[in-house]
Amino acid sequence: MAMLKLRRDAIFTVTLLSPILWVAGCDKPDNDNPLFPLAEGMRWTYRVEISYDAPEAYVDRSTITMSNLGKVDLNGVETWRRRSDFGNDYWLKIDDKGVHRIASRTPNDKLAVLDTSPRTVIPAKLEKEKKWLTTTVPYFLRRRSEWPFEFKYIERYRNLTMTHTVDSTDQTVSTPAGKFSGCVMIKGVAFIVVWHEEERTYKEAPITSYEWYCPNVGLVKLERSEPTTARFFQGGLMRMTLLSFSD
Repeated sequence: MAMLKLRRDAIFTVTLLSPILWVAGCDKPDNDNPLFPLAEGMRWTYRVEISYDAPEAYVDRSTITMSNLGKVDLNGVETWRRRSDFGNDYWLKIDDKGVHRIASRTPNDKLAVLDTSPRTVIPAKLEKEKKWLTTTVPYFLRRRSEWPFEFKYIERYRNLTMTHTVDSTDQTVSTPAGKFSGCVMIKGVAFIVVWHEEERTYKEAPITSYEWYCPNVGLVKLERSEPTTARFFQGGLMRMTLLSFSD
């Protein structure tokens, strides 16, 4: 689910919005991963809550809907396009190693932006304690008195390395969308160097995420904590919970 990383060192020369790139019908990959299904027409709606730490503690509540838009030939590569109702687009490919994001586009981008290298979203085989690396950015950690407020807009914080580990392969998860069993829980840890108020020095602090993926549904729950270590910063805890899905 950590698909927020953008790179601008490679840009497509086509907008990827032309109807000639679309394949009609309810397509899905021959090797579709049941923990991250890419079949055209699937849709997920999540409740998102960000609980910011004190002082000035508050909870930001919203919803987000993700939709699979089908197969796209992307410069000769078979990809599967996913879009959020905020207008963000993601192009994913699937192979014998897993599901990988290879490009993305924000509402502010006229063109899609290639990732420097494919970014693994979920490996094909998820045995317990399996590990892999991705890059991430702080989602909501912010500065109180400097601009830009959010760390994700500061260049030196936009390539944090996150280590993902399969923590469990048999979780049961209950959400408003239903009760799911046989779910995989993935833990991610990245470290960010920030000012520690008590020790009056810069030190590493952990960003931690937990993601639950369930068969034939995909992501059903996510929790992510980002640290508050000084009065100059404001972090907290983000929770995403599946409200509904359709296939």
